[in-house]
Amino acid sequence: MFKKGLTVLLMLLAFSASAVPSDDIAHILSEQEAAWNRGDLDGYMQGYWNNEKMRFVSGKKFRYGWVETLAAYKKNYPDKATLGHLKFTIKDTKMLSNYAAIVVGRWELTRAKDKPNGVFTLLVEKIDDRWVITHDHTSD
Repeated sequence: MFKKGLTVLLMLLAFSASAVPSDDIAHILSEQEAAWNRGDLDGYMQGYWNNEKMRFVSGKKFRYGWVETLAAYKKNYPDKATLGHLKFTIKDTKMLSNYAAIVVGRWELTRAKDKPNGVFTLLVEKIDDRWVITHDHTSD
């Protein structure tokens, strides 16, 4: 009886430990959506690792660093009309370890004149006890 109870307890602990990171990661994207939709690019960037080694890949460009990525966002989305309304859809989160995950999904902007959309793959890592996006590959 004790052995069976211990096995169930260990299974529950393993499940709760694995479920929490994906919830934390989904929360990052939810917070990014909310910041984007209120026109707050500085807030949007809080989901990213604030480090010069953070990497953003889109189109034919590689960007390195939080500051450079924020500057590119501000240049490419100078006002609320170009920002539009952002919607993320997470398709899958694969935990690679207790400190790293791959997230794949779709993004969609709804604007007055168009509705651009595409896919993304994120490497999300737990750094200094906080989940952050360290690599973002986004495409149309």
